[in-house]
Amino acid sequence: MRSISSRKSDRVKELVKLHKKSERVSAGLFLAEGPAVVRMALDNSPELVVEVFAVENLVEEFLELGANVTVCTPEVIEALGTTVQPQGVIALCRIPQVDSAALLAKAGVLLVADGISDPGNMGTLIRTADATGVAGIMTFGNCVDPFNDKVVRSSAGSIFRVPISELTSLDLIPSGKHVYVLAAGASTSITDIDLGQANYMWVVGSEAHGVHAAWAERGDNTTAVSIPMSAGVESLNAGVAGSICLYQGYLQHV
Repeated sequence: MRSISSRKSDRVKELVKLHKKSERVSAGLFLAEGPAVVRMALDNSPELVVEVFAVENLVEEFLELGANVTVCTPEVIEALGTTVQPQGVIALCRIPQVDSAALLAKAGVLLVADGISDPGNMGTLIRTADATGVAGIMTFGNCVDPFNDKVVRSSAGSIFRVPISELTSLDLIPSGKHVYVLAAGASTSITDIDLGQANYMWVVGSEAHGVHAAWAERGDNTTAVSIPMSAGVESLNAGVAGSICLYQGYLQHV
């Protein structure tokens, strides 16, 4: 069995580069940290898991799950990870290739993350999308990379269950798919819309900037909606707001 004992080894140095988006994109690889996340990867997308790096007491568990395991010292795991308290296992994974046109054409609910910059918010949206059976997620504008280590970790492994792609132009959205844009102050409440039909998109923007102005110019099949709140409350965290929208539709189907 392979092993790595030095955090200064060339292998560790190469892997650490994947904490940068440019390196992830170039290599088509990312790191997933923590036992729960790595188990989710092996359970749902084993073809994406290239190699698992684990401390000695965790090696047997991940060998039994079918992983290609390299045993590492705690110091090596600490060097590879980004958490304050490393949990002893990190997986090297391929970035899944999802065809955006196929995802847009797919029946069901899609979530568009428009300019979401906070990794925790993005991870929350991915996790909630998984919980509510969303067909997929599309990033639009200047979003945080979904395969950023903090996003992967906060998704609790759901990133291995939800297809994610990029929406490069609003013109690509099929004419039959209705779009609901979450916008503060919109006169239509999410409690007033009928989500019984299951072929629509939610668009959630960043807390700081909201959604791109292009959505308001789209016209047909686009509705701006707001979440009712108590007087004096300015806004909700983007992850929370998006989760409320997703559950509004989900609860009309269960």
